[in-house]
Amino acid sequence: MKIVALALGTSLRGDDAAGLAVAHGLEALVPGLEVVEIPELVPDHAEVVASADGVLFLDASVAGTPGEVCATRLSPRPARAAVIHTLMPEEVLGLARALFGRVPPAALVTVAGRDFAFGDALSPEVEAALPLARERAREMVAGFRL
Repeated sequence: MKIVALALGTSLRGDDAAGLAVAHGLEALVPGLEVVEIPELVPDHAEVVASADGVLFLDASVAGTPGEVCATRLSPRPARAAVIHTLMPEEVLGLARALFGRVPPAALVTVAGRDFAFGDALSPEVEAALPLARERAREMVAGFRL
């Protein structure tokens, strides 16, 4: 089973690296996980999604209490026609269906950040939330296999 984790963010904007940090420790919990680190979602990622048996989107969030972890199943939705960069995960799933006729099970795991200023360190709240975020991601992958 091919599981792909699309880890979103940049290591140069503090807590924006939360998705990348979740992915780095997740490989030990999900054998065979393929991690793709990207700054943002674009239409080209629909092909990556369509080729997988399950997809995790890992990202930081500006909503919520810093360190709060959210994990949700995703459903595809049509991409906004005027947008060619920075899609939402559900829109990438919609493009995978429209362009390749296939949508694997997918989930989004986010960690709410506190500090998105330029810098290479995670806030203490995000750092403390990483084990829980990885566990939620592992649980979502286990659900893909049912």
